[in-house]
Amino acid sequence: MKVIQIDEINKDAEAAIRSLKIVEKPIPKPGPGQVLVKIEAAPCNPSDILFLQGSYGVKKIFPAVPGWEGAGTVIESGSGLLPWWLKGKRVACGGQSNSDGTWAEYYLADAKGCIPLKNNVPFEQGATLIINPLTAIGMVEEAKKEGHRAIIQTAACSQVGRMVQTLCKKHGIPLINIVRRDEQVQELKSAGEKWVLSSNAEGFELELKTVATDLNATIAFEAVGGNLTGTILSAMPVSSRVLVYGALSEQACTGISPLALIFEKKKVQGFWLSEWLESCSFLSTYQSTQLIQNLMVQDLFATKIRQKVGFDDWKDALIKYHREMTAGKVILQPLLDS
Repeated sequence: MKVIQIDEINKDAEAAIRSLKIVEKPIPKPGPGQVLVKIEAAPCNPSDILFLQGSYGVKKIFPAVPGWEGAGTVIESGSGLLPWWLKGKRVACGGQSNSDGTWAEYYLADAKGCIPLKNNVPFEQGATLIINPLTAIGMVEEAKKEGHRAIIQTAACSQVGRMVQTLCKKHGIPLINIVRRDEQVQELKSAGEKWVLSSNAEGFELELKTVATDLNATIAFEAVGGNLTGTILSAMPVSSRVLVYGALSEQACTGISPLALIFEKKKVQGFWLSEWLESCSFLSTYQSTQLIQNLMVQDLFATKIRQKVGFDDWKDALIKYHREMTAGKVILQPLLDS
């Protein structure tokens, strides 16, 4: 089978992308509890870029095949009732282990990690079903569970940001959206978002503090890092919490006042989807994946796709994605090369 392979990490993201190779490997055989998925579509996420840079929380033995999620058809099964039942089915698949990933023609998946796809969910949407949608659901569920009355989010034009907007509308939770460009402010307001602020606008910090106080926004979903993390925490009411789930700026979270942590009971914590999923029951995860697919079909949770490419064009597509992630996902489709 044909795969995308990385031989070593490179802290420079675009250098890491350029170092990717197309190589041939034997098609793996599924063992007990496993299935072999013929990949129809596999996306790139920010977590994939972090992996190429050696900065992600899961490491692989090099050389390795990247790709944390994808979708395709189960063509072979190992022993076990669930693998047998999945054979022939369209599934979303993925996992964060040290084995080869989904940027390949075939992927060896844990049957328990496969999600059967509804007939009206196309492969390119099914390929994006796990990481971004479940991250949005997980963070909003945390906010609901803790009784937060309003939410702040950065990277509001990202895929996760759009999904958080959908969920907040569904649950009636006020949402303060933070973007980095003026045109994004108008884009989100035209889409019906009431509170949209540009972090580059004059008076941003004062405006954020005013709105956060008025709405009592005591939780924030932060995907950028750098000084923005501290700016948001400073603007929030007493006993607020910032959940950091991304590092788009590739900078350390700064500007955090130790006095706010001590005297105002404020917190900065990480949110990692893999860890959150471990705390969920099988039933709740199943219900979340069914909700995601229903919203996808209604075009309320669909991932914006900017380009679908085969192996030969993958590196160029990834570089474009890295330079402007809000323009949409790039999707690897192995069959485009056949």
